[in-house]
Amino acid sequence: MLSSQHFYHRTIRKMVVAFGTIFNNIKLVRYNKAGTVEIERVTVPLSYAQKEKFYARITQDPNLAQPVQINLPRMSFELDSISYDPLRKTSNYNETYTPNNSTSVKSYRAVPYNFDFSLNIYVRNVEDGTQIVEQILPYFNPDLTITGDLLGLGKNIDLPIILQSINSTVNSEGLPDPTRMIIWTLTFTLKGFMFGPVANANIIRTATANTYDSTFNLSGTREFTLDGSTGNGIFKFGELIYEGKTLASANATAFVESWTPSSNTLLVVDTNGVFNTGKYIFGAVSNAAYNLVSSAEVAGQLNNIVITPDPLSANVNTAFGFDTTIEEAPNIT
Repeated sequence: MLSSQHFYHRTIRKMVVAFGTIFNNIKLVRYNKAGTVEIERVTVPLSYAQKEKFYARITQDPNLAQPVQINLPRMSFELDSISYDPLRKTSNYNETYTPNNSTSVKSYRAVPYNFDFSLNIYVRNVEDGTQIVEQILPYFNPDLTITGDLLGLGKNIDLPIILQSINSTVNSEGLPDPTRMIIWTLTFTLKGFMFGPVANANIIRTATANTYDSTFNLSGTREFTLDGSTGNGIFKFGELIYEGKTLASANATAFVESWTPSSNTLLVVDTNGVFNTGKYIFGAVSNAAYNLVSSAEVAGQLNNIVITPDPLSANVNTAFGFDTTIEEAPNIT
């Protein structure tokens, strides 16, 4: 089932136009017999047309006697085929982002495809053909890279165009013997992309990373929530706590890692035995005593890292740095 969202970026049309624009300003200069004086300069016309149909238009009036004529030289180009390029495939989860506004960006995925073009050059004599071809070949070594905004999002994409082959044929079919037509055919591969729907994505302004020690809980680290209304006293760091009538007859013991009176939260380590909810917990040194409401196993947090862009208004494609705040245990807020 394809996407129910309609989209049409005119990607193929844009690449056809971009390819044709490369060859739309080629000049042909004719000289005198000595080859020293320029006697004529013309811009070679360029059309988008199939080679066979364009050839038929030229040869249907071989004597050029009709009022409307097609004079040579001329050029035509066409898109021959489109094929998927597995060599440029990226992860299906790889997305590209471009600015939208202060709170969101546009996201899209680019799928690599090769677009095969052919450029046909029609001339009457060898000199005209070699002159046009010579103005094209030096720019392809073997590729020429153009840049275009295919999605209209202000994101330019490089489009390499590779020259694949060059050949020429001489065709005098349907023409008088003294006249002939030379056709040069150049084939190219444009390494382009196709795009699916463009979506909005929110900008991440803050990234928080908490690091925990995977071996911390081997000592039985637990977080106790105590009933502040039924207890009193302040637990001390490192003191022994226990559940039972006396320390000697305690059902369970542990050592205090931290005590937060504002939330009545007690973090303990080296737990031995089972602390039961609804029972009192006593401090062996502080004599603090509280009723246990709940108990949970926790991981040992080593540090807290918060990263924010600088400036906070930073967006995609803008230069910005980072502010990093690091808090390490036991001073983590």
